[in-house]
Amino acid sequence: MILFFLSHAGGSAKSYCAFRQFLPKELTVVPMELSGRLTRLSEPLLDTVPSCASDLIEKHSGLLGGDYAIFGHSMGTALAAELVRQAKEKGLAAPRHIFLSGKNPPDVKMHCFENADTASDGEIISFFGGGSLSAPLPAVNEELIKLLNGLLCTDVRMTERYGITPAELNFGCDISVLFGTEDPLLKGVDMSGWGRFTRGKCRLYPFTGGHFYYRQHMEEVCGIIKAKLELSDR
Repeated sequence: MILFFLSHAGGSAKSYCAFRQFLPKELTVVPMELSGRLTRLSEPLLDTVPSCASDLIEKHSGLLGGDYAIFGHSMGTALAAELVRQAKEKGLAAPRHIFLSGKNPPDVKMHCFENADTASDGEIISFFGGGSLSAPLPAVNEELIKLLNGLLCTDVRMTERYGITPAELNFGCDISVLFGTEDPLLKGVDMSGWGRFTRGKCRLYPFTGGHFYYRQHMEEVCGIIKAKLELSDR
């Protein structure tokens, strides 16, 4: 069984490797890094959700043909939706389960900016730099900070542009929706709306905390993953 992790905007999928400490060894954890980001910096910087999903399918096609699940946080939920849509078009195997974290359903128009494409980099960085909406940056390296801020802006813009309806996508499996009850990006959002995107079961898991609620609840989140994938403890 493989569990793919899809990252938040401006982040690296590698950061989700921390989940491994609470997951059984029988589960193979595969962080999906987007082209042009961090461990794939030498590759083209893709700036749309569909192009990123297409690239990930090509890169991981051998693994997507088997028994797998997906965990996507924030931007990662949009990537998960588009990846499954395209995988179905290509006749690839459907996931056993999908974990959708920290993001409104993609048919609900909840935007951080009136128009992210015309918002300046400074506006985006300022918005996500406050309220614990982005991961802390290493203050010792100005070049790295500049790089990570640039990736954040690219990711935010492409996520804000993305939308999909239940008529265009049905996951076809059970889904788990996880979120922080104090997440400022989810105020007034009915997270049960994710249920429109599957014929399977949709269960909500609210946690105390903000956008990155899972940092303080990682063991509990991994407990949900193990239960849904019917995995035993180590």
